Amino acid sequence: MRTVAPKPMTAPAASSRFLVRVLPSVESATQVALGELCDLVAAEPRALVSFATGGTFTAMLQALDRAVSAGRCRLDQVHATHLDEYLGFAPVQHGGMVHELCTACPSLRVLLQRGQFLPVPGEGTAAAIARHEAQLRELGGPRLQFLGIGRNGHVAFNEPGARFDAGFHVTDLAETTRKDAAQRFAPAPVPFRAVTAGIASILAAKRLILCAYGAGKAPAVKAMLEGPIGSDCPASAIRTHRDVLVLLDPAAASGLTNTAVQHG
Repeated sequence: MRTVAPKPMTAPAASSRFLVRVLPSVESATQVALGELCDLVAAEPRALVSFATGGTFTAMLQALDRAVSAGRCRLDQVHATHLDEYLGFAPVQHGGMVHELCTACPSLRVLLQRGQFLPVPGEGTAAAIARHEAQLRELGGPRLQFLGIGRNGHVAFNEPGARFDAGFHVTDLAETTRKDAAQRFAPAPVPFRAVTAGIASILAAKRLILCAYGAGKAPAVKAMLEGPIGSDCPASAIRTHRDVLVLLDPAAASGLTNTAVQHG
């Protein structure tokens, strides 16, 4: 199939809320991210929240579960979803994204059992993807979308070269992405394909919070915030959104030279 080049994209208008915060530690950044979530669901109990997976978010998910257990964060009426799933993986399957989310935060498993957690359909059929997108639309779309960034600049499983106008779709995984996921599947091989929210799906959320920690993410963070907005670094698309919070630790922010940041 012929690859369609993404349309040129521009930076957001001056009236947009786009803030880059550099926190002293991963722990402090985690608390900021969790605070944003808890504040949202306190103000909007029926909000749809879309989570991200990976090591970047493990501590936040664990802290969320503790906050729910202690009554500091109520998820009773919240609907939840997430960004992506390995092709062919069921929600309960070890190594899959839903399994990871519910293991780190058992409170999300409760939402799954109640039908308030909407898993990305791992079967990847056009009909299943269309149903999932329709369910998200019926709920008003994600009020808050958490994001990470891959070492190659991917966001969700939108690898370099991804179209910016795509919704949920099945995609091939880059070799760097598969290498980074090797430990979670060992000794089994890493899947080659996944179902992912496209860039257009991600940008449809009302607010984005992207978290990146560690020196290994510094080149991707620099490309995202200071390089061209385009498919070479799919995460750069967040610069076109009107309501974004980027949370970094000092190591992840170490390559930035032209970005206005707020410390602490």
